[in-house]
Amino acid sequence: MLRVQTPTSHSAARRYVAEVVLHDMLGLEVQVETAPTTTTRLSLDGRELTIADGLFTHGDDRWLEPNSLPTEPLPRWNPEEVSELTGRVEAPVPVLYGTSLEDGRYLKHAGERIEVGIDLFGSIFFMLTRYEEAAAGADARDERDRFPASSSIAKRASFLDRPLVDEYVELLWALMQRLWPSLRRKPRSYRLRLSHDVDMPYQRRVGYRETLRLAKRDALEQGDLVLALKRGVGYPQPLGHVSRLEPNNTFAWMMDESERRSLQSAFYFMARRSPDPLDADYGLDDRFIRRLMAEMHARGHELGLHPSYDTYEDPARLASERRALSRCVERLGIEQPRWGGRQHYLRWSNPATWQGWADASLDYDSSLGFHDRVGFRSGTCFEHRVFNLRTRSPLSLTERPLIAMDQTLRGYMALGPGPIVEKVRALAVACRRVGGEMTLLWHNSSLITGAERRLYREVLDACGA
Repeated sequence: MLRVQTPTSHSAARRYVAEVVLHDMLGLEVQVETAPTTTTRLSLDGRELTIADGLFTHGDDRWLEPNSLPTEPLPRWNPEEVSELTGRVEAPVPVLYGTSLEDGRYLKHAGERIEVGIDLFGSIFFMLTRYEEAAAGADARDERDRFPASSSIAKRASFLDRPLVDEYVELLWALMQRLWPSLRRKPRSYRLRLSHDVDMPYQRRVGYRETLRLAKRDALEQGDLVLALKRGVGYPQPLGHVSRLEPNNTFAWMMDESERRSLQSAFYFMARRSPDPLDADYGLDDRFIRRLMAEMHARGHELGLHPSYDTYEDPARLASERRALSRCVERLGIEQPRWGGRQHYLRWSNPATWQGWADASLDYDSSLGFHDRVGFRSGTCFEHRVFNLRTRSPLSLTERPLIAMDQTLRGYMALGPGPIVEKVRALAVACRRVGGEMTLLWHNSSLITGAERRLYREVLDACGA
C-alpha cells in the first residue's frame, strides 16, 4: 500500500485531495497520515516521491483571502522536462503553486528519490474546490452574481481550454511509474455525457408579436414554411396541453439522436411554475411534463433537477424543489440509482450551492462550467467528490464538470456553426487525451430549425459520438 505523509496544517483538505487523486482518479490503495514534514511524501518499497508545498502553507489568517491566490504571471514548467514524462500533457505546464528547485527546473531525480517543485496536490485542490471563486471579491462576479471566465486565472493564463488538473495527475502518475513501475492504475476511457436543461418545453411565454416575428423570419429568411406554420398553430395553448406542432417540443427527436448513437441523455426539469420570466412557466403537475418524463425514463434516459433562479443561495427553496421532484417521480413509478442536475443560469456560489445540494440529498451537480466561455472551469473532465471550503470538510456530493453549452458557444462567444464544431472538437480531443468525460449541454429550444438540428448532429460527430 502506498504511504502518503502530509504536513499537519489543513489536514482535512490534504487528506481529501490526496484521496481524490490517488484513490478516486488513479485507483490506488493509499494510507494518508500527517507527519512533521514540510512536503508531501509518497513512499513505497524504500523509494520516495517528494512534492513541494504551496497553497497549504497559508495559515488561517490568509485562508480564502486574495493574498493566498497564485502569483501572476504564472511560471511554466520546462517543455523538455514535460515531453520526457508523458504524451498526455501539453507543454509548457502552468505552475499555480510551487518553487523551482534549481536552474528554473521543477524536477530532481536522484537514485530512489524524486523531488518535484510544483505543489501538485495544492494546485489540484485549488482547481477542484474552486478556491479562487471563494477567495475573490464581489467585484469579480457579473450582474447575475456569477463568476465569469473573464475573472478567472485560467482565462488570464490561457489554460481554460485544457484540463490542467488531469494533466497534473498524468504528470504525477508518470513520476510514480519511474519509481514504482509495477503499480497499476484504474483504467479510464473517453465518453460523451449529453445533458439538456428543460427551460422552455413550449413557447407559451413568447408573446404573440414575437411569435409572428419568428414565423416571418422562418418563412422569409430561412425558407422554412413548415416551422412558420408550426409556430402559428402551436400558439396559444391552454395550460397543460402541448400541440404536436409545438416548435420547442423537440424531445423525441433528441432522444432518437441519442439512441442512434447509443448515448443516454440527462434531462433536467424545473420543479415549480413561476410568474418570474427568469424561471419556468411549467410545473411538474403539467400533464405534458409528466407524460414526457415517463417516456424519457421508459426509453432509458436520465431525469434530474434544474433548480430555479434563486436557489443557488437558498437551501430551503432548493430542498423544497427536490422534494417536489421526488414526489412527482414516485407517483410516476420512476426509480434511478442517482439523482443530480444543474443550476439555472449556471448560478453557483462557493460553497453554499454545493452544501445545499448535499443537504437536499442530491448525488451530483453539473453546474460548473463558465457561462461566458466553454472549457475546463474546474480543470478536470472527471466527476469528482467535492469539499466545503468554509467548514473544511468533504461533502456527500460529486461534481460533474460542464465542458460546453450551446448558449455559450452561440451567444456569449458569438461563434458561427463551423467555429462551434471546431471548438467542441478541440475540447473533446482534450478530454479524450486524458481518458475523460465530455459533458455537453444542449437545450431543446436550440433545436427548432433544420439548421440548428444539422449543427447539433455535427457537434455530436465532433465529439466522436
